[in-house]
Amino acid sequence: MSRAQACRCAALATALGTALISITILRTSLTDDEPYCYDYGRRIVFEGRFDRRVAIDDSKLPVLALNALPERIGTALGFDRSAVDPLLHRLPLTAREREYIHTNLPIYAGRTVTIGCYLIVCLLVFCWGMEVYGPAGALGATVLIAFLPTLIGHAGLVTTDAAATCTIFAAVYALTRCYWDPTIERALVAGVACGVALLVKYSAIDLAPIAALLIVARTVAVEPMESRRRAAQASVTSSAIVVVAAIVTISVGFGLQHPITRLSDLSCESRSLLQLRQWVGTVPLPLPREFLTGLDRVLLHDQGRSGGGLVYLLGTLTAHGRPSYYLVATLLKTPVPFLALVLIRPWRRHRRYSDWAWLIAVAVFAAHMSFSLQSQVGLRYLLPAFPFLAMLAGAAWDHGRTRRWRQLATVLAGLCVIDATANCPRYLSYFNQLIGTRQNAYRYLADSNLDWDQGRFALWRWEAQQTRPYVLEPKYVPRAGLVAVRATEFVGVFDPETYRWLRDAVENGQARLVMAVGDAFLVFDVASSVETGNSSPGERGSSSRRTNLLGGLGGTDQSCRHSQTKERA
Repeated sequence: MSRAQACRCAALATALGTALISITILRTSLTDDEPYCYDYGRRIVFEGRFDRRVAIDDSKLPVLALNALPERIGTALGFDRSAVDPLLHRLPLTAREREYIHTNLPIYAGRTVTIGCYLIVCLLVFCWGMEVYGPAGALGATVLIAFLPTLIGHAGLVTTDAAATCTIFAAVYALTRCYWDPTIERALVAGVACGVALLVKYSAIDLAPIAALLIVARTVAVEPMESRRRAAQASVTSSAIVVVAAIVTISVGFGLQHPITRLSDLSCESRSLLQLRQWVGTVPLPLPREFLTGLDRVLLHDQGRSGGGLVYLLGTLTAHGRPSYYLVATLLKTPVPFLALVLIRPWRRHRRYSDWAWLIAVAVFAAHMSFSLQSQVGLRYLLPAFPFLAMLAGAAWDHGRTRRWRQLATVLAGLCVIDATANCPRYLSYFNQLIGTRQNAYRYLADSNLDWDQGRFALWRWEAQQTRPYVLEPKYVPRAGLVAVRATEFVGVFDPETYRWLRDAVENGQARLVMAVGDAFLVFDVASSVETGNSSPGERGSSSRRTNLLGGLGGTDQSCRHSQTKERA
């Protein structure tokens, strides 16, 4: 395959992925976090303020201003919302869906901005793949990331997950090039890339250990005529330039507002910053006040598990993170052919530096999310690791492999394309074939893995076709007949007591799951005895029985019986 052919095929794959994202944007309701993300970005664009008004704003960063730009431009041009009504009427939408989109038009317009992050990450994967593998491997890696369901799902939302995936991948790419052949220009580019990543999501702080390990990898992977000492010195010198450029970029991103901060001037509450304040509390730090304030609050919320709900995995709830969470989520929510291509890749000595760079990035993110993060609410937190997994899988098209192996890799990549296309627009709730039918999804994972309140359109269409009486989201009040509930609330992520009565009814054979509407809403047929014979909510809450949803039961881990509610749209 020639370079030109690979470029055309990669462009076609990215264009098809963009089309799937566009369809998904118009076929999903707003997720729990989007109104808050958009409000923060809008405040920056219209008021020039970076302060955080409510607790859920603590993790928000300036990149969200980009999602508010369409509204700002429309306001400046005197755009009238009614101008989009003819277009909405041409689309296959119900009247209720059209009204919903019209009411939330600024957020839906902001969703289109996030597509740019998807396009950039696909471009970067292709470019890096061309450097390491050549046309075939570059195209294979691009197809895998372009049709990754989790990325497609988040690339059409007003959140920071797709943007973090893009900017962190760009930063590691820039750092890898900088350390391999150090120049001032490459160091500056890497510094700006790292700074931009830190303006997107606080998890980009993982770039620090990644950079340190890349220096080690570069020192070990020296060419035969190179000096390890000189390679290490050049990398360390480049890192100093990277740090300065990143700090300047962060300050510019916060509008140069309060660019110098002393930790002694902040009311630090997290253990990490309290400890740091004891050491360097009076030292002026060249970081914006709002950046450090947000970091402190994010660390505080994570260490106390406040405002994030409980962690749900394999049918049980826990108050703290579980080391196996992201491993299980990756195995269940990644296309099986993608996983197979990663496992069957060949390893070559001549590209060991690139291989190590990708492995380092995946290992650092996986270790941080699995062993340090308590707020395990979805695979989206690990999403920045997937472009590196796609790069690793690109070796399946290695020139040294036999033709049959390369053909097998092409077939597996084609299956990823078919799988992604067939699941449109249900990408946020995507699960692979390992769970069996999609109705089983709630037994394994919940929250943003399955139900982020994105399924309202599917629910409304189900309601319009329903002839039998039903009850929608009765919460604490036992009801008989058809009962439709959010999957995340049913398993008890926000409050274990919300649907304890319904889980008990399922366990006792008094209710059965009829269907999953849009994957996110579970519809149960509940016997009349549940409504008339059950105990009161207070009595139900006193039960000490431990049950497990994976086995078809309906309770929660006794250690997580306390109520913990999550702020949502």
